[in-house]
Amino acid sequence: MVKYSRKFRGVQKSIWIALAFLLVFGFLLQNVAGSVYYSLSMDSGTAVLSPPVILREGTAGNSTINTNGTSAKVSVEPSGDFNYVLNMTENHGANWKVRLTAYDQSNITRLDNCSIYIYDGSNSTQIVIIDGNYSQQSGLWYDLNASDTEYIWMHVETSSSGTSYVYAYLEIKVPDKTVYAQYVITFEIIN
Repeated sequence: MVKYSRKFRGVQKSIWIALAFLLVFGFLLQNVAGSVYYSLSMDSGTAVLSPPVILREGTAGNSTINTNGTSAKVSVEPSGDFNYVLNMTENHGANWKVRLTAYDQSNITRLDNCSIYIYDGSNSTQIVIIDGNYSQQSGLWYDLNASDTEYIWMHVETSSSGTSYVYAYLEIKVPDKTVYAQYVITFEIIN
């Protein structure tokens, strides 16, 4: 019996040593994750430019333009055409490409037709919701030339009362380059 208890104590001691080793080894193997982000240099020569495109209130619906004209909320009541809910004006004397892209939504099943366009004499269809589903979530790139003003307008038809939201980015880029900026625009359809 004495031999058995010594063996048992030896095994028990080995188990404790192995557990301690695994615990220390586990702390040494922890993963670290991180990401790099862009920030302005502390150099006094760094210039902050004004936004390339400025959003302004339109003549239809109600719009709220936020800081620096780089985000907006548009509210319309259902059923009808809402010409010029917002306008966007090129601000740098340069040519840009712009488009709208829906990135989220709320309560859109009641929307029989919610079509959002960029307009300057001809329509560029950007976002389309038919029978509560997207048939187009992003538009083609549209030219916004130096000092131009273009308009965003909507056509809305609903099947029931409530409030729906379509959250979109106005994406702005230099032609043949990557995306330069994304402005958040909230389209609110109320009744």
